[in-house]
Amino acid sequence: MANKKQGQLVRSASVLALLAGLTAQTATAQELNGVVELEPIIVTGEKVERNVLDTASSVEVYSGAEIEAQAVGKADVQTVIAGTPNVHYSENVSTPIIRGQSSEGPHTGANAFFGGTVPRATINLDGHYLDYNEFYFGATSAWDVSSIEVFRGPQTTSQGANAIAGAIIVNTNDPTFEKEGAYRLEFGNYNQRRASLMWNAPLSDQLAARIALDYSGRDTFINYIGSTFVQNEIGQDFESLNGRLKFLLQPVDLPGFEAKLTLSHTDTLRPSSEGSSEPYDDLNSITTWMPGWDQTTDTAILDASYDFANGFALSNQLQATWQDIDRRVGTPTMGDADIERQSWSNETKLSFGDANSDVSGFAGIYFAHTTQDDWLNQGGISTFEDERENLGIYGEVTWRMADRWTLTGGLRYQRDEVTRTGTVSPVFANSDLDYSETFEEILPKLSLAYEVSPELTIGGLISKGYNPGGVSLDFVSSKEWEAYEAETVWNYELFARAQLLDDRLALVGNLFYMDFDNAQHSIMQNIGGTTYIHTINADEASSYGLELSLDYRPSASLQLNAGLGLLKTELSEFSAAPGYEGNEFARAPGTMLSLGGKWDVTDKFSLGGQARYVSGYYSDTANSAAYEIDGYTLVDLNVSYALSDRIDLYGYVNNLLDERTPTLKQAARGSTAFTQASMTSPRMVGIGIRGTF
Repeated sequence: MANKKQGQLVRSASVLALLAGLTAQTATAQELNGVVELEPIIVTGEKVERNVLDTASSVEVYSGAEIEAQAVGKADVQTVIAGTPNVHYSENVSTPIIRGQSSEGPHTGANAFFGGTVPRATINLDGHYLDYNEFYFGATSAWDVSSIEVFRGPQTTSQGANAIAGAIIVNTNDPTFEKEGAYRLEFGNYNQRRASLMWNAPLSDQLAARIALDYSGRDTFINYIGSTFVQNEIGQDFESLNGRLKFLLQPVDLPGFEAKLTLSHTDTLRPSSEGSSEPYDDLNSITTWMPGWDQTTDTAILDASYDFANGFALSNQLQATWQDIDRRVGTPTMGDADIERQSWSNETKLSFGDANSDVSGFAGIYFAHTTQDDWLNQGGISTFEDERENLGIYGEVTWRMADRWTLTGGLRYQRDEVTRTGTVSPVFANSDLDYSETFEEILPKLSLAYEVSPELTIGGLISKGYNPGGVSLDFVSSKEWEAYEAETVWNYELFARAQLLDDRLALVGNLFYMDFDNAQHSIMQNIGGTTYIHTINADEASSYGLELSLDYRPSASLQLNAGLGLLKTELSEFSAAPGYEGNEFARAPGTMLSLGGKWDVTDKFSLGGQARYVSGYYSDTANSAAYEIDGYTLVDLNVSYALSDRIDLYGYVNNLLDERTPTLKQAARGSTAFTQASMTSPRMVGIGIRGTF
C-alpha cells in the first residue's frame, strides 16, 4: 500500500512540476503583452444575476468558453465538473457526493424503485429539474451551454426541496439575432465518438431560432468473462443523443417583453455501473447480470418576462416533461422494469432593483405536479403509482446598508405532498404499499458581507436546508414498509472573495459547518447474493470543511486554476443503528485537490491539462474495511492547433497515467458472490475537429 501511494505521489509531483515549469516560463515571456485580466463570472442560480465575487454561497462556475476550449473528450456535465472541490463522483454512472451528501437522494439501488425517491441535489437544466432516474442514469449534454454552476451546501431557499446538498445549474445558449453555427467531431479508443452541431439564425427582426444536436458514445471498458453472464437487449455500452430547439421572441411593438420556447429530446443508454472483480485493474467481471438502462425524455419550457423599465420585472416559466425508462437484466424475472413519468411545473417571479440599488430583491411562487407508474418483474410482478405535489413560496431582499456593508435575507415556505401506492411481490414485502404524507418547512437564509477594500470582501452566511421524508422497505429484518422522517440541516459559513494583481488573480473561499437532524442514511442488506439498501434516520450528524478556488491570468497566453476541498463528516448519534455512531459518511473523501491550466504557446498552438487528487474514503455507511477506497490521482492533458480562425484540430489524453483504481466497492449481483469495484476510466485517447461557420 505504501509503495503504491508513494508511486502515485511521485507521478503526480512530476506532472505538477511540469505545469509549474510552463507557468514560470510563460509568466516572464508574456510580461509585455499588455494589460490582461480575468473575465467577470456571473452567477444565476440564486434567482438573480450576481458577480461571483458578490455571492456568499460556495459556487464553482464553468463558462461556456472554458468548457469548449478545455473539456475535450468530456461530453456531459459529470465529466466537465469532475475535480470541483468537495464534489465527488464515486462511479461513472452516478450522481455527485457534495460535501459528503449523496445527491441521488436517501434511496439507492432497489429501494429507490420500491420506495420512490427524489434527489438531494439535482441538475436544473434551463429550468427543468432532472428527476432521480434522469439524473442518475441519464447524461446532461455539455454542448452549446453558456455556463454550469455548481453550488455546494443547501440551496433549498432558492431551488426548493431537492437541494439540501447543493445544486447544479446548467444554462444553455439562447438564440441570438446573428447567423452563426458550430460543429464538433471526435473519435478515440474504446470506440469513443461524438458528433455535435449548432445552428442559429434570425427568422425575422423579432424572432430568432437556435438548434443544438449532440451525440456521444463509447464502449464499456469492462470485459464480462463469467461463464454464467447473461446479456440483455440494451447492453452495457454508453450512448447519448440530445436535441434542443429554442425560439426567442422580442416584439418590436412591446419593448421590455421577451418570450422563449425550449423543446428538447434526450435518449440515453447506460449500464447500472462499470464494475470489475479482482484483480480489479484487469477490468474483468464475473458477474451474472449487469442491467442496462434505456431512457428517453422530452421537455417543453415556455419562458416569458416583462421589464417594466421602472426597476421592476416580472417573469414566468412553465415546463412539462415526459419520460419513458426501460431497465433490462437479461433474465426478465430478475429485475426487468418499466417506468413512465410525467411532470409539469410553473414558477412566477417578481424582481426589483439591481446590483447598484440600495435595496433589491425578488419574490416568487413555484408549483410542480408529478405522476409516475412503475412496473417490476422480480420474484413476481410489483407495480407502483407515485404522485407528488410541491409548493414553494419564496423571497429575498438585499440591503446595501452603507458603502461597505451588504445584508441579504431570504425565506421560503416549502410544502411537499408524497403519495405512493403499490402491489408488491410477497417475496419482498409482507404487505402492499400505501403511503401518503405531507411535509412543510420554513427555510431562512441570511448573509452579511463587508467590503474590506475594493479587492477584498468577507462575510458570513446562515441557511437552513431540508429534504422530505418517505418510505423504505426493510428487505431482511421484517419485510415491512418503514417510514423515515424529513431531514434538516443548519449550514454556517464564513466566506472571502478577493480580486488581486490588477484583476488577474481571483480567490474564492468558504469555510463551513453543517449540523444535521434526522439525517437520512442507508444500510446494506443481502438477500440471496443480491445487496439491497434500507434507508433510516440518524438522529444527529455533522460535516465541516473548506472550499478554496483560485483563478490566475499571469499573461494573455496563460490561464491557471486550482481548487482545494477539505471535509470531515461524522454520524454523531444513530439510535436506529448504534454501531454506526462515530462513522464517516459514505463516499466522502476528506481531501480533494486540483490544478489545471491552458497555455497558448503560439497564436495557433495550445496546451491544457488538469491534475486532480482524491483521498481515501469508505464506500458504505458501516465504514467496512472490505469496502475502503484508497486515494488516487488522475491527470488529463489536451492539445489544439488552429488550422484557421474557424477550424481547430485537437487531441486529448484523459487519465494520462492509466490509473486503474476502485472508486466504490460493494457486493455484486448474481449467484457468484464477490466484491465488485466501480473503477476509474482507463486511459482515454482521442482526436477531434471543431469549428464555426
